[in-house]
Amino acid sequence: MLNLIKRLLNHSFIRFLLVGGLNTVFGYLMFAFFAYLTDNATLSVILSNMVGVLFNFKTYGTLVFKSNDNGRIYRFVGAYLFLITLQILSLKTLGHFGITNSYAAGGIIALPMAALSFLLMRKFVFHAAIIMGDTKLNS
Repeated sequence: MLNLIKRLLNHSFIRFLLVGGLNTVFGYLMFAFFAYLTDNATLSVILSNMVGVLFNFKTYGTLVFKSNDNGRIYRFVGAYLFLITLQILSLKTLGHFGITNSYAAGGIIALPMAALSFLLMRKFVFHAAIIMGDTKLNS
């Protein structure tokens, strides 16, 4: 059983999903913390997301992609903004096809969004070695 767990943890996508769970719990705890402090839901969302993005950057970078390069934060934020935009558009598109239940629509796009997020993090955020201003893609 221990060997199976070790083999599973050798796969970066499995680590990505596990760290995603950790990041979700952390994000909710931060939201609850700020909601308690401020008694303002909107401010709590903003503050918890600001802290959450930094936490997520470090956990994905170090635990999943073995990167300690803080200079990649700009790419990370860009990827997050792209993913959020795509998620909103996907939910609206599903609504046009009659899937108006937010829970069902969110469930439909959850796995494809997780896979796309993993690919963006792997190929765009945490992959590149910058050589003389050019980005060299590493597999």
